[in-house]
Amino acid sequence: MKSKSETQFPYSARTEHDHEVVVPWCEQHFGEFGDRWYRYGTDIARGIVTTLPSFDHYRFVHSEDAVLFQLRWS
Repeated sequence: MKSKSETQFPYSARTEHDHEVVVPWCEQHFGEFGDRWYRYGTDIARGIVTTLPSFDHYRFVHSEDAVLFQLRWS
């Protein structure tokens, strides 16, 4: 069963870039948080248990927004 955020924001993307830089960019290009985009924070436990990179996950209403995000932040 899909969560509400997956239903409302069906397109996903992820990045290792710092959310303090990414979020203002999203606000500039996609509007306010919760309108056309949504962010899941970094999994803190993963950063403690492993040395693998940590990603922030973003979800979008429109596929075009997810593609633009990936082009900029992947």
